[in-house]
Amino acid sequence: MPTYKPAPVDGTLSVLQIFEFQATTNPHHPLFRYDSVSARDGYENVTWAQAVKMFNTTAQILRRRLRNTTTIDCAHPPVVGILAATGSILYASLIFGAVRAGYTVFPLSTRNSDVAIAHLIAESGIKYLLISQDGHMQDIARKANALLNARNINIEILPIPTYEEISDTQRTDLDALPPLQAIPDERVLVIAHSSGSTSFPQGCAPHPPISPSHKGIAWVQSTQGSAMFRTSPSIDATKLKLGLDAMGVLSIIRAAYSGTVLAFFAPTTNAVIATPERLLQSALATKCTTILCPPMFLEHWAKDPSSIEKLRSFSRVSFGGGPLAKEVGDLLQNSGVALTPSYGSTETGSIALMFTRERQKEGWEYFQFIPDMDALLVPVDGDSSGLLFQLIIKESATHPLALSNMEIDGAPACDTRDIVQRHPSNSELYRLYGRIDDQIMHSNGEKTNPGPIEHILAQNPLVKSAIVFGRARPHAGVLVVPSEKILDGQSFRDAIWPTVEQANNFAPSHSRLFKEMIIFFNPSNPFHVTSKGTPQRFSILKDHAQEIEDAYDAFDETTSSSFPFSGTVSRGDISINDALEIVRAHVHAHVNSNVSDDEDMFEAGADRQVLCIDSALPAQNYCSLLAARIRRGIMHSLSEPDLKVPDIVVQSVPHDVVFTFPTIGKLASFIFGVIVCAASFPQAGNTTFMKNVPASILDQKDHTIVRLRESVAGEPPPDSSPCGLWAIQVTDETPRTSFVAQTDFYYQKIKESQPNGPYRLGGHSAGAIMACRITKLLEATGDKVIQLALIDSSPFAALTPRPGLNTSADFGDAQTLHDHHERSVRDVCKVYRAYNDAWWTKFAAAVWERWTGRLRPADMSELMARMYENLIGGTIRTFDFMLNQTLGDRKGYNEVLSGMVQWTKEIQAPVTVYKATNGIIQNIPLDSREKWWAFGVDWAHEDVRVVQVDANHSNIVAHDEFVEDIQKFVNLKHLRKLMPFTLLRNSRVLSFGDVKWKALT
Repeated sequence: MPTYKPAPVDGTLSVLQIFEFQATTNPHHPLFRYDSVSARDGYENVTWAQAVKMFNTTAQILRRRLRNTTTIDCAHPPVVGILAATGSILYASLIFGAVRAGYTVFPLSTRNSDVAIAHLIAESGIKYLLISQDGHMQDIARKANALLNARNINIEILPIPTYEEISDTQRTDLDALPPLQAIPDERVLVIAHSSGSTSFPQGCAPHPPISPSHKGIAWVQSTQGSAMFRTSPSIDATKLKLGLDAMGVLSIIRAAYSGTVLAFFAPTTNAVIATPERLLQSALATKCTTILCPPMFLEHWAKDPSSIEKLRSFSRVSFGGGPLAKEVGDLLQNSGVALTPSYGSTETGSIALMFTRERQKEGWEYFQFIPDMDALLVPVDGDSSGLLFQLIIKESATHPLALSNMEIDGAPACDTRDIVQRHPSNSELYRLYGRIDDQIMHSNGEKTNPGPIEHILAQNPLVKSAIVFGRARPHAGVLVVPSEKILDGQSFRDAIWPTVEQANNFAPSHSRLFKEMIIFFNPSNPFHVTSKGTPQRFSILKDHAQEIEDAYDAFDETTSSSFPFSGTVSRGDISINDALEIVRAHVHAHVNSNVSDDEDMFEAGADRQVLCIDSALPAQNYCSLLAARIRRGIMHSLSEPDLKVPDIVVQSVPHDVVFTFPTIGKLASFIFGVIVCAASFPQAGNTTFMKNVPASILDQKDHTIVRLRESVAGEPPPDSSPCGLWAIQVTDETPRTSFVAQTDFYYQKIKESQPNGPYRLGGHSAGAIMACRITKLLEATGDKVIQLALIDSSPFAALTPRPGLNTSADFGDAQTLHDHHERSVRDVCKVYRAYNDAWWTKFAAAVWERWTGRLRPADMSELMARMYENLIGGTIRTFDFMLNQTLGDRKGYNEVLSGMVQWTKEIQAPVTVYKATNGIIQNIPLDSREKWWAFGVDWAHEDVRVVQVDANHSNIVAHDEFVEDIQKFVNLKHLRKLMPFTLLRNSRVLSFGDVKWKALT
């Protein structure tokens, strides 16, 4: 890589000019990095030249959509709001593209209510609002716009461009941008939320948004960026951010001055949900030297010794946004993790020095102030230790502020409202202690402003006072002081619940209060008040520490028994409508009573982004609060005696099942399978030998991962032990741009589930070639694959003989290629009709009508339309991949076949082909079946096993011969422990079963 030349930090260039400097002076230096299994190094870079190109393309698109082709008045630019759930790189492009187009940008938090969004739009003067296409953002924007219209405020709502649009380097339809102008020092580039501006109730003064000047942003980030460049032991240190909040925006500007590379998740239009597993895996894959994450992720990793070992490989592991539990920090530090706090604010920039050469021997909690920062320490009233101070940052020549809220000696200053505690023996070190204004910092990095919530609750005549708590916890609770003595706590909770719901409607989703988290003042404790008569928060909460602890424990243990299944049917008589009744009850109770069966509950208001680690769950799982409650409630319903679902089945419902099946209909289908197939689950006998073995079936229509439970070799035999499946849908995340991108995605999913080998893989139908490529990816990185099962298919399936196809075919000819695809579609329809099932026959007819153009996509059901795209689109993308494996330039039949043989020969794993007697072999002419007896796999692997199963293409995996042979393989290998079996299958939603695998259609 060419030598990096640092950007000037003397203030002669504006932020946008610094970007252009990087694009021209350091064009090949990375700004972003993301993991990619298909890349040689395991990651891809987005260079400064590429990033600025995307920013500029976004600017051109926005100027056209906003119908602005002239120079914008820099002194009074229009304000563009962004209300979007997108990938981080696209979000960055939206922000800096809008700035490059000449606008001021206000990124609005997607957690806000419609009332808060309307307020912020009015307060900041937003003229245009860019929104993503997901239903929840659309609904919030529509409601906020209605509130604005009632106040005679008009805005224009526009869709955001997609990542594909802004990254298209071949576009010629866009107007040139005007030359960069000098940006006035006081020009506002980006408006940011203050810590308390994410929610407000009527009757309370809202916090205004922050409007830092260009000079403030540029000075803060250039001085801190250059300091980082000087002091960091790794100049190219990479930080992995969870999302693009205000600090994320500043990190990009800082990177322009420091040369830091920012690692994000792979660029997409849709938002990527950050999980602890995904973040750590991505950080390792992108060769990060440092990690910045919320405390709750560290709490998650601290439970897993292998994660701790991985954390030790980073030069720094920083946490920010909230407090870290002391026992967790101590554990990580004692385990050799280089833990350090990240402390700063939108108003002041970074306050703590993160990149020191030496670790603080005084402990992980302590930090030093950034050099030359003018930090004023005001002693806290009533502190007898002399170590507690209220922190005020005063602007200086070396540390300008993005926003001030006071003056000291005529100079701008910012009262952080934070309380810091000085180390008793090292006066240069401090740690965060609390806040003057009582703002609550949760362990997931979110903040709750208790004042507005307490204000609403106190309006209820039954409530004398309310104190919200939740510091270092994943969610909030409230201590209520009743107006008079109460006899029944539950009845009192029910009585005040409408008021709590009113507070929840105004609060952001991460500040939502749950009924179980309402506790009451203990009259045996003193009620501490200030000289003004207001409750002394710290003292009262300290007196109720045990009650608070008990409330969180009870919340973790609750099974939401308020909504049990009310039916009286036995499990043998259960219907899909009964399953829908169960799921509807819990979703409507916890999300919204108006959520329809096919509506994404997260888009309808459930919080997908705020992740919490549930202490009642195993360490490897994560969930949102509402998702956890829905799952627990469903499990409680499944435990009803009338259903007689075994406890081992109930407990095996995946912890992320609500994320996997985010609609009532999909979740009910899965639960229906759990109930129905539990009918064949053994009712007696010792099940302690059972092991939960992850196995993934990647469904090409619904893109489903299915896990298989099997017995452990050497313990009770298969005929006395049940097998089972569960399905995890990943439709929203699955890329459909190419075969390579899709299999890369599946590879990542498998690695997340099972980081280390050996592996057992299988592919059914179109999943066979996917299984082959994933096997090659695993083997290329040194992992061992001990079994590869190709089920009624092979990598050569698209080249099997059929009428109209001959060995002289040249697929480089467009018409020949089209005819070949049409033959494949015809054969697919033939296979579906052979199922002798009314639904599949109807689907086969729809596929053919759609292919020939006689049926429009709008005329198909949503399910059939999605299946068509995944099946037919996937078939075409797969064949495009096969064409690229040819050894020469010619794309003839023989060249493609030879290329695929060579490609398949590179697989080292033992291969078994399972043939369905009434499967795809029926599409091969009789005179060619002997040659294609192993579907061509024997040309690449002479020792291939071929097992014939008396089944059709669809139900082969439901036959005993197949399952028993899979188990036979394990027994033959004398494995002491059964390894996970991963199957990529072309099917619909699979359900629990014993030896048989049942598909729900």
